[in-house]
Amino acid sequence: MTVVRLIVIIALLLVLQENTLRADDAQKTAEGMMDRARQLSDIRAENAPGFRLQLVFSYVGKDLETLQTYTEVWNSNSQWRREIVVGNFRRVEIGGTKRHWLLDNDSSFPEEAERVLAVADMFPPRSAKFKFESLASPDAATRCAVTEGTGEQHAKHAFCFDQDQGALVENISPQLVGRRMGDFACSFSAFRKFGACRFPREMKCLQEGHSKMEAKVVELISSQPNPAEFQPPAGAVEMGTCSLNLVPPKAISNPYFGLDLEMQHYLAPVEVWLVVDIKGHPQNLKIIKSAANKSDDSALLRLRNWRFKPATCNGEPMPMPITVKMNFGPR
Repeated sequence: MTVVRLIVIIALLLVLQENTLRADDAQKTAEGMMDRARQLSDIRAENAPGFRLQLVFSYVGKDLETLQTYTEVWNSNSQWRREIVVGNFRRVEIGGTKRHWLLDNDSSFPEEAERVLAVADMFPPRSAKFKFESLASPDAATRCAVTEGTGEQHAKHAFCFDQDQGALVENISPQLVGRRMGDFACSFSAFRKFGACRFPREMKCLQEGHSKMEAKVVELISSQPNPAEFQPPAGAVEMGTCSLNLVPPKAISNPYFGLDLEMQHYLAPVEVWLVVDIKGHPQNLKIIKSAANKSDDSALLRLRNWRFKPATCNGEPMPMPITVKMNFGPR
């Protein structure tokens, strides 16, 4: 081996070592900032006192802009109640130790309104594992931690923190916009003291720079648990709750039902929400993105005959909701 070749190899190894050290530093710094932000603002932390939270929010959907309410009663991570009211639509969700229950008063609950959950709970789930690659300071008051890109579109998350206090002030997540990946960014402001925490009273979410949701806290008070509030309502869909080693359902048999020639001009993509039970059967199917034609009925017909490997939590089967996109077309 020549001296020049040896020098080149050593130089490359030093560059790789420096990049690894930088990545390790970014990971440790980002995790430290997230931990600090949780200490400041996570009102749902373990052993935190119970509370009642109410938001009023407006969102922009398909030709729709309206003012609605979100109410949450939280006693612990295994005892909580959420309620979203959007016009005549009402969704109630109850959380238990290993199960939670969901009840909609109408199958057409607007998907856009579900984003209020990401606004009300500003932090990512503790079970989520992020690999951070860099830190950035878009301005003098903010420092952001950026994850490595994942998937075919190299999608990234970013979390931005206040430089002085350390609070989480923006949560940026990737979201599919048409056929490309875009940003869905929620910002948090007007922090006020609640118990040992400082919680934001104003939230705003943008998609690719366009306003999608705004919310304000109208009530945040300490609350003593009322057992009646945490009873699953009649007719609610039962689902599993898992915080560790979750493996989602996987389709193992998806029979294709041919469509007659009369229906070919109706073909369009349809999105269906369903629960895969512990035996791998689809339950509680619901159209969440309609083609407004016969494709809806065809999607439901086909999916009722699918079979899945059920979700597992620490190796134990559990019911879990998933969304399936059906792309119709002749084979």
